[in-house]
Amino acid sequence: MKLPATLVLATALAATASAQAADDPTLNLAFQDHVAFVATFAMPALFEKCELAGTGYLQKAAPLYFRYVNTHQDQIERGRMLTLAELGPDDTLRGYRERTIAKRLGVLDTGTAEQKAKTCNGALAFLGGMNVPGEWPPRD
Repeated sequence: MKLPATLVLATALAATASAQAADDPTLNLAFQDHVAFVATFAMPALFEKCELAGTGYLQKAAPLYFRYVNTHQDQIERGRMLTLAELGPDDTLRGYRERTIAKRLGVLDTGTAEQKAKTCNGALAFLGGMNVPGEWPPRD
């Protein structure tokens, strides 16, 4: 079964999506905030990897990224605060960023050409306005 590019991006950028997101709009909004924050640091790394796979990607993605960041400032800040609140006492934002990029964008290093293309195209769809399905994970 082939996954659509939007679903691949959801996996690449965010925590595991929950089927209950539609049941709790507040958790879904928190998740969208978290995804917006993650996009601010994951997208530039994704762009570099996607540019290697096909020239011209950066020229398509960069304007979308800057428009996204400019129009989602409040959402990005809320997502940053949510994410910082979840870090452990010995964790750092830098460590979180590095782990997230390695975990979510690993397909761009080890995946097939088709998987890489889906991820790169999914990122463009996300920056163009697609919401990622999911909810902010509950605390343990």
